[in-house]
Amino acid sequence: SFGLSGGDSNDGAMKLARAATGRPKIVSFLGSYHGTTFGALTLSAISLNMRRRLGPLVPEVYHVPYADCYRCYFGLDYPSCGLQCVEHIETLLGMLIPAEEVAAFILEPIQGDAGVVVPPGEFWPEIKGLCEENGILFIDEEVQTGFGRTGKMFAIEHWGVEPDAVISAKPIASGLPMGVIVARRELMDSWAAPAHLFTAEANPVICAAALATLGVIEREALAERARRLGEKAMRRFGEMGERFDLIGDVRGRGLLIGVDLVADRETREPARREALKVCWRAWERGLVMISFGRYGNVLRIAPPLTMGEDELEEALSIVEDSIGDVAEGKVPDSVLREMGGW
Repeated sequence: SFGLSGGDSNDGAMKLARAATGRPKIVSFLGSYHGTTFGALTLSAISLNMRRRLGPLVPEVYHVPYADCYRCYFGLDYPSCGLQCVEHIETLLGMLIPAEEVAAFILEPIQGDAGVVVPPGEFWPEIKGLCEENGILFIDEEVQTGFGRTGKMFAIEHWGVEPDAVISAKPIASGLPMGVIVARRELMDSWAAPAHLFTAEANPVICAAALATLGVIEREALAERARRLGEKAMRRFGEMGERFDLIGDVRGRGLLIGVDLVADRETREPARREALKVCWRAWERGLVMISFGRYGNVLRIAPPLTMGEDELEEALSIVEDSIGDVAEGKVPDSVLREMGGW
């Protein structure tokens, strides 16, 4: 099924899940961002400003804890936690959300706007197993992570899990508006036109751009390239972490990396103001970068998959110098008046 954005594709996935299973309930995750159309907004749980004064939203949507091991919802440490997040989800399905009424889990394999949160290796296999035991669809939302960004064609491949359906959008048509829902035929056959359609969906211009984009991704092996350049970037950020106490954590896959800035490494207090200052200084030096995350303190590293290695080195040097300037107090508070961010 085609659409025009990740948001409407998430809305469509909710409709598809309900049509295919005959069940009303949908489960999403705390920290998730799926879009701002009504269904996608209901799935999202990252910013109260997205939800204030807009209710009631879509009913029968529930949010459960994500496996955020750096900022654990339970205050525990991995792996000694024993995946308390999964146990909590199992408890909710047994006491609050009847599993037999759940149509789907809709999830980001790596949470993007939450600050590039990468779950541990066991998490998605555990959730997939929970879904299979209860006849629940496992719907993989790859709007930010799909089509080579993380070093695999789709990020869920890092966990060896096969989803029941995939949602994607952003990279498909290189900036032109396209969203897609891909699922097994028996699922797609569960709804009929006009259950989910848009006037301008899949028009010839957008489809031509999408086919050309996919051709470049395949011919130039951009997923493998993202893996290689991402490893290089992670090494550089590791070196920066040894130099700057401001860096609390660096996480990611391929060319999707989050640099978590903290005021104190022990308490992990988010350094939102410092993150904004780093972005300002980087902009002054010619690099466009934003901060995001649950607390607005994570530097988002998501360059074009086609960027040259020399460009990557230059960009990393700008980030390093900008962090250094902020750490040394060389960026005034006055710039914060010009900054937004999460």
